Amino acid sequence: MKIATIFLGILFLWLLNGCYEDKGNYNYADVREVKVDIKPENSYTIFAYLGEEVEVVPKLTFEFPSDTLDYEYTWKLDTATISHDRVLKYTHQGTCKSFSLYLYVTDTRSGQVYFHSTALQVDSPYKYGYLLLTEKRDGSTDLHYLRLEKPDDKPYYYTPFLNLYSSLFPNDPLGKRPYFIAENYTIDNRGGDELLIFQQEGGCISLEGRLFNKVISLDEEFYGGYPAGVMPKYMVFGNVVDLMVGNDGNVYTRYIYPQSTQGNGFHLTRFLNLPFDFDKKNTYIDQVFQVPYFWSGLQLMHDKTNKRFVAFATNSEATAGRQGVIDDNSSDYEKFINLNNFGEFSLVWATCETTSYGSATFRCVFKKDSEYYVQKFTLIKNYNSTTIQVSNQSKWKFDASDIVSDQTVYAVLRNGNFMYFAEGKSLYYCEFRNEGGNIRQIVKKVHDFDYNITHLMPDYNGDRLLIALEGGKFYIFYTVNEVLGSEDPWATGKMYESPDDIEIGEIKQVIFKYGNFSNAMGSAAPW
Repeated sequence: MKIATIFLGILFLWLLNGCYEDKGNYNYADVREVKVDIKPENSYTIFAYLGEEVEVVPKLTFEFPSDTLDYEYTWKLDTATISHDRVLKYTHQGTCKSFSLYLYVTDTRSGQVYFHSTALQVDSPYKYGYLLLTEKRDGSTDLHYLRLEKPDDKPYYYTPFLNLYSSLFPNDPLGKRPYFIAENYTIDNRGGDELLIFQQEGGCISLEGRLFNKVISLDEEFYGGYPAGVMPKYMVFGNVVDLMVGNDGNVYTRYIYPQSTQGNGFHLTRFLNLPFDFDKKNTYIDQVFQVPYFWSGLQLMHDKTNKRFVAFATNSEATAGRQGVIDDNSSDYEKFINLNNFGEFSLVWATCETTSYGSATFRCVFKKDSEYYVQKFTLIKNYNSTTIQVSNQSKWKFDASDIVSDQTVYAVLRNGNFMYFAEGKSLYYCEFRNEGGNIRQIVKKVHDFDYNITHLMPDYNGDRLLIALEGGKFYIFYTVNEVLGSEDPWATGKMYESPDDIEIGEIKQVIFKYGNFSNAMGSAAPW
């Protein structure tokens, strides 16, 4: 028994020693945890431009900061490996779309892999910003583009792409004598946007909005070409109805329902060659006021003959393409000018100020004798009815009546508190303050230029204003309250001036290019 006990003790010690040695022979490495983050602050998306380098600096937190050399890095775009550098510098040459971007960090000692992912949105370098349509000295058409930027460590600014179209396509000119440009986009954003350019020579041409290549001529979108004797003057893009205004004052329509279910949404049908049948046979459309947000459900025009506004229903299968009935029974013109009959007042200027689902708010300037008046109203479109309600009606005499004329250029910011106007070479602003139901107006001059001002165009939220002059010179002005309250607003707020050594050409029109439907919905930038 004693011998057996001794034997078991020796066996136990041998087994214990064997286990200890075995543990020592295993290659157990210390796990050194790494936290990986490539998501930008306040966003889940990194934005990049096609053909331009994007830099992504990962945020890495090492458990042992003094020992960070034994790691390998792998960046993948969807499934394709694009870099093994710690900081990604990448230029995408493929298509404009959203990708999944991954960073894998491998500990070469243990083989442990840590990773993080986010979205990389590759956009056109010409997607979002100001677009200028110009005529050069030889009459040729060109486009200039200013891209809105917002780096993390700097305020907003614009990157210019001057003479953009002629630089991209030197052997394929657009045409000559341009006079109008409009942007179109599809609802689901899969089709991006297109630009339609009207010109007297070379046709009215649609350009693909991302890379500006030619798509189709407008006359091909009519059965047998334009109606006899008609030339395009304006284009209004709606949700499911497009409206072309001819130089004959008639409107020609294209019904494109259901646009929202299409992959591109453009050029699905042709325009009718017969003019639209208005409720008044002598209707003559001479101005259009584009509502950029499709779901507002309406578009507005001016009938010169009958001194009234004409509305179109544009976002319902039941009512799309029908004339809207503006329900305005106003009779006291001292309080509000009836939208169906201006009476002794004449329309000088109007614009769509703000939009929302089922409605749009407009700002107008009217004239009676030698006095000018500002009027504001909201149109509300019932989804399944052509009836359009009028609300938020207000009208007041413009305190700048002794400054303005019928040639004055206007622009109103989205919040409606400020309206800029230019008379000749002078730029002014008027602040409207609602004090106890009364509108107080504060009119101030901003700057005097060397040439007459021809265009004023706010950007997406009105914090910046493009000012175009005769001869092609233009500026971008920062319009925030801090600037306007400074001792010298122009010196404080001027954020861009076009160069004098580059021929811009005569500026015919300025638009803010949104790039897709979502961007045009409200006052938020796409980042």
